Amino acid sequence: MKELRDGLRMPYRDFWAAYLDAHRKPATRGMHYLATFTGIGGAALAIWLEFLWYMAGGIALGVVMAVGSHHLIEHNRPLIRVNPFYGAISDLRMCWLAMTGRLAAEYTRLGLDTPAPKETLARVAARRAAARPA
Repeated sequence: MKELRDGLRMPYRDFWAAYLDAHRKPATRGMHYLATFTGIGGAALAIWLEFLWYMAGGIALGVVMAVGSHHLIEHNRPLIRVNPFYGAISDLRMCWLAMTGRLAAEYTRLGLDTPAPKETLARVAARRAAARPA
């Protein structure tokens, strides 16, 4: 798996495919949805009560929940170590696609519609590079 220094140079489309691949199990995705709403709820509560520690606590709890789901459910490494910014954006994108009913189509579009063995970012990037027109 790529590390932070490599992930910061990775194109987002490659990261997105690897991100969805790392979230194949519905329980992992469910924990991520709950984690996202926990972070958003903490931020909203912080604004409403004018106490910023609720935002920090909500986001921290959300990160622990999301990272924990990889260790306990998916049994893979969370991609937050590869590119934290892309990871946060991808988490919001995955939640949005799930809420709008388009997540299954996105898995299919990326060729990830059937469960596969765990893939590393390098394998996902190589497969996508091979699929691109020359």
